[in-house]
Amino acid sequence: MQQGCQQDFNDYTGQHDFCLMVHSLPNLTVLSLSGCSKITDDGVELIAENLQKLRSLDLSWCPRITDAALEYIACDLNQLEELTLDRCVHITDIGVGYISTMLSLSALFLRWCSQVRDFGLQHLCGMRNLQVLSLAGCPLLTSSGLSSLIQLRHLQELELTNCPGASRELFEYLREHLPRCLVIE
Repeated sequence: MQQGCQQDFNDYTGQHDFCLMVHSLPNLTVLSLSGCSKITDDGVELIAENLQKLRSLDLSWCPRITDAALEYIACDLNQLEELTLDRCVHITDIGVGYISTMLSLSALFLRWCSQVRDFGLQHLCGMRNLQVLSLAGCPLLTSSGLSSLIQLRHLQELELTNCPGASRELFEYLREHLPRCLVIE
């Protein structure tokens, strides 16, 4: 696919069509499947195995995606720099653990991932190349867990809007310990 070209993946109703499409795009670097309700973990496995040059992948609003898909991504997409998983409600700390092994990842969006807990944040704290992190709307994160994010010294942007565990004191603490990071309340 060339720059400026778009493909509506919702048009691919059959697995065979999707498989043909993926195999025909081995050099694809940016892929957005946002809102593709038919994409499953098996579809993500096919993408991860065949589109290994991907640098940006958007799976937001894909309700069938689980931790298994994140394992495929972590194992096969070694050049991935940006991953968007907004509202993938079946993702848990286990999946976050898989993602945390990705050395090339610099931007991670987990907005409204309702099953991510503090334990998942502990995995993220080891991601030394992470520059942008969004945890907006994650209801199970606590102030204690969020405060551990100060270990991410290269973080440039941290979004915590609508996080019940975020307090005024937490924002002050984060700004003090991450002075080069834009903390979005």
